[in-house]
Amino acid sequence: MMFKGYGSYYRLNLRLSVPVIVSQVGQYSVQIADTVMVGHLGEAVPLAGISFAYALSWPVLFLGTGIAMGLTPLVGKSYARGDRMRSAALFKNSVLLGMATGLLLMLLLGLILPLMGRMGQDPAIVPIARGYMWYQLASALPMVLFASCKQFLEGIGNTSHTMVIAIVGNVLNIALNGALIYGWWIFPEMGAVGAGASTFIARVVMVILFAWLMFGRADYRGYIRLFRRVRITPFRLRRLLNVGVPIALQLFIEMTALSLMAVVIGLFGAVPQAAHQIAVNLPSLSFMVVTGLSAATTIRVSQDYGLRLYPSMQRAMNASLHLITIFTVCASLLVFLFGRQIAGWFTAETAVIEVAAHLLRFGCVFMVIDGFQGVVLGALRGLTEVKRPMYYAIFTYVCISTPVGYLCSFVWEMGAAGTWVAFTVGLAVLGCLYYRLFCRRYRQLVAAD
Repeated sequence: MMFKGYGSYYRLNLRLSVPVIVSQVGQYSVQIADTVMVGHLGEAVPLAGISFAYALSWPVLFLGTGIAMGLTPLVGKSYARGDRMRSAALFKNSVLLGMATGLLLMLLLGLILPLMGRMGQDPAIVPIARGYMWYQLASALPMVLFASCKQFLEGIGNTSHTMVIAIVGNVLNIALNGALIYGWWIFPEMGAVGAGASTFIARVVMVILFAWLMFGRADYRGYIRLFRRVRITPFRLRRLLNVGVPIALQLFIEMTALSLMAVVIGLFGAVPQAAHQIAVNLPSLSFMVVTGLSAATTIRVSQDYGLRLYPSMQRAMNASLHLITIFTVCASLLVFLFGRQIAGWFTAETAVIEVAAHLLRFGCVFMVIDGFQGVVLGALRGLTEVKRPMYYAIFTYVCISTPVGYLCSFVWEMGAAGTWVAFTVGLAVLGCLYYRLFCRRYRQLVAAD
């Protein structure tokens, strides 16, 4: 039978992925809360403003997250071999790299700020988007430091503590959202910009909690004590960058493609852009489950790779593919059946609801394809196979998604829906390329062994 013998793989993958999923879903629940609370300010302009700011800031911020993600497969490999010294050295170097990366991202976001009024958007949304962007800039450094600590813990196979910290931060973020957007209690009424301020405060608190955890628990404190015996070295930094930079660029390319969707949709007006901000939340929430199973796959594959357990490595990836396919198909059916009702949770604007419900139908196919390619990509990262996926992403989004998007949106006059078709086609091609690459690498490893 196709699924025979996979029970233990399902259990272990779920044990690793569920805390990641919970923390990632919590993180995106904050974005959904932003959308709901800002959407109920009563008009499309504030919602379109934060959508525009998201579109410009998240590709830059994901550069930092991607560089930090290079730590997980490297630590996973050394942890599987029992090399705590090397794990501590990688972690120390990653923290320094994270600080430098965070400062660089702040500079990049600062350069974007004066250009926001020159991108063809509705002038009414620009002040809101610019105010939100300032808080995204301020939170770049704590976001990258949090990512470095998170990726280290995932590398040593512990995902539950990250989940707890993420939950605390997300609850704080949502509570501050209401206080700062609407001016509850003693807090000022900041409108849509308050959503950015609450995100900044929550990210700082999460870094403080991580520092408390690393110094407070004996098993983690052992790694901190080893910091005195390991050095910041060009070799370690290069190793982290060799793995992290291609991951960061691949994420940047993908997020830039998503951001261009929002910018192009903004050309059709504030209503389609607000509807897109609503519709994108559901696939984004689904992607958090994909991210969890992808992270579990990276951990399992990197540790089995370190021990040369190649058949186990392949079965770990297959188990994640089974799980994510079941989830995305079920989620897509629910979205297809209840898309209009779901859109109504975010806003009372009838025109926005109608467009969002239409876009969600395309999101159903998007979610299934996104799940497949995300898990296979996680397996490739576990093998530290990161450069070719980056090249594949560049080719796909530039040479396939861009012309398909132009044809669908403008030539065939599908409007906002055309950008969703283009992105889905691109992900389908990527999934096939990633799977072919994994199979080829697996055969090479087995043959060499």
